[in-house]
Amino acid sequence: MAKSSSSTNTATDKMVSRQFLSMLSTTTLVTGALLVGDAIHGSVVVGSYGITSPAAVLRVLPGIILVYVGYSLRENHELFISSYFSGREAAAKPEGSEEFDERMSPLSGESMENLEKRERERNKSE
Repeated sequence: MAKSSSSTNTATDKMVSRQFLSMLSTTTLVTGALLVGDAIHGSVVVGSYGITSPAAVLRVLPGIILVYVGYSLRENHELFISSYFSGREAAAKPEGSEEFDERMSPLSGESMENLEKRERERNKSE
């Protein structure tokens, strides 16, 4: 019983971390885009300061950095999650127990059956 609750906690931790990284990615992307947009608006549209003025540069540079961080989090969140939880999972699972967990699958039971059916048909035709 303790082992199943431990694996449930790990699955819950993964879901929270996945959601947290998605939220962090979105927040940094939006903040970076707003900073770059504000710099463009203030320098080009309104003309309240020049393009190379400190006001514009100090908005564009952090904006570009935040957009880069947001995209890297979005593209590599699975890598971050797997590296973060690799120690916990290695300690929780005995070696060689690589079993499929249906609760972690994005597919429903019916979708899994359809997938298996298509794989069997493909293997028969080859």
